[in-house]
Amino acid sequence: MEKNELRENLIEVVTKIKEDRKLVNKIKMGLKQYKILPGKIQSYFYNTELLLDVDIDTVYILTEQIYSATGSPIINPKEYFTVREIKEIKTNFVGDIVNHIRLPYTFKNVLRGTEDDFILYIQARELKQLFENGLLQYNPETQREMRQTKKKGSDEIIELPKLVEKSIKEMEDLLRKGEMIGTIITFNARLGSTDDESGEELIYDEDDMKLTVTEGTLLDVLDGFHRINAIVRALRKDPSLDSMFKLNILHLGKTMAQQYFKQLNTTNSVGKGQLKKVGESRQADFIAKQLQYNSELKNKVAASDMIAPGSNFLVTFNTLADAIDDVFKIEDKPNAIITAKYLSEFFNELFFAFPTEFFSDISIVRKNSLINANTMFYGYIALAKRMKDETIQLNKLSNIVGSINFSRENRVWEEYEILNRYKKISTRTKKQVYKFFYDLDLTKYKGGGFGGQKTL
Repeated sequence: MEKNELRENLIEVVTKIKEDRKLVNKIKMGLKQYKILPGKIQSYFYNTELLLDVDIDTVYILTEQIYSATGSPIINPKEYFTVREIKEIKTNFVGDIVNHIRLPYTFKNVLRGTEDDFILYIQARELKQLFENGLLQYNPETQREMRQTKKKGSDEIIELPKLVEKSIKEMEDLLRKGEMIGTIITFNARLGSTDDESGEELIYDEDDMKLTVTEGTLLDVLDGFHRINAIVRALRKDPSLDSMFKLNILHLGKTMAQQYFKQLNTTNSVGKGQLKKVGESRQADFIAKQLQYNSELKNKVAASDMIAPGSNFLVTFNTLADAIDDVFKIEDKPNAIITAKYLSEFFNELFFAFPTEFFSDISIVRKNSLINANTMFYGYIALAKRMKDETIQLNKLSNIVGSINFSRENRVWEEYEILNRYKKISTRTKKQVYKFFYDLDLTKYKGGGFGGQKTL
């Protein structure tokens, strides 16, 4: 039977018995011989989804003891493991580690390529330590090797890592022979996941060439999950083994991580050139990412170059980042953080002032109005900069935007060459949109004044 099916069945059994304290304690006592700490076992009962990520050796050990305690036929280990596999696992299994590490964690001798792209050499034993301490994640939303299945007795769909045991075994044997090629393993410090007060997932010390992954950051294995599993197994059997690997550490949100992986799978090269295209070394990209995850723009920024009329996306990442770069021209991280906070407040104010247009009926409004058109975000960024520079309070934003007639029937859009004669948005409208918003008369909104404005 498939070992991934065993993971599903194990989750089903654990879910049924987790409230039975006596039975759980019996299982903990049985696992004591394998040096698996009670707290680790309890974590599996609290959060059964963790069983999707543990290595197959641990799955066997857990299955053996839970089957012994429950007798549940759906997790009979002999149905999933051969006699030889059982012998190998039981004679080589290493329980909980002694040398615990946790975040923040610092990598040394790191080179920075772009703002969100780092590379270093790492020893196999360090990869094993990161894996065994639970610092590495398998993120189903950005991994290519996934399969979907239904939980038994329910319609709930879960995604499981598609671990190919044959491939892991082959790589393990290569490592033990010293023949494994040190290919690039890729981690992604998931954008917006840190608990650090700096708001940064990664902090780079250029002088000492050190890269720190901050507390709370989710470090996804974007590419190399099979290799890491093979490394861990090989080193458990022979701790004297070691090898060097190239490690690429990225700092991307979900959509860009997915783009990276798509490029990795559809090009002949490693994909570094493609990665640079989507991760330019501009502070504007950092700001756009912060808005994408820390403002009401969350889930409304498209990774593609265009937005379909019926889509509920509001703006493309490229439009947002390019506008910020054009208008704010930020060149350092401290000012980027300040600007990201200001723009977050700006867009929150805008969206809450016009909830129908930006939250509920996006695609419907788009048919007759330009207020939530992708190209208008060039203008909103320009307006944000003007309001900041001209000391206009954000609570006046609703009046400013509300005074603009965004109807596609408004002739001013054709006059500015933003719409063509068919009422469709013209190509390459960035300069025209900037001009429209720079032409707005904001005099009455400065300081304490709050008069009306001529409708355009």
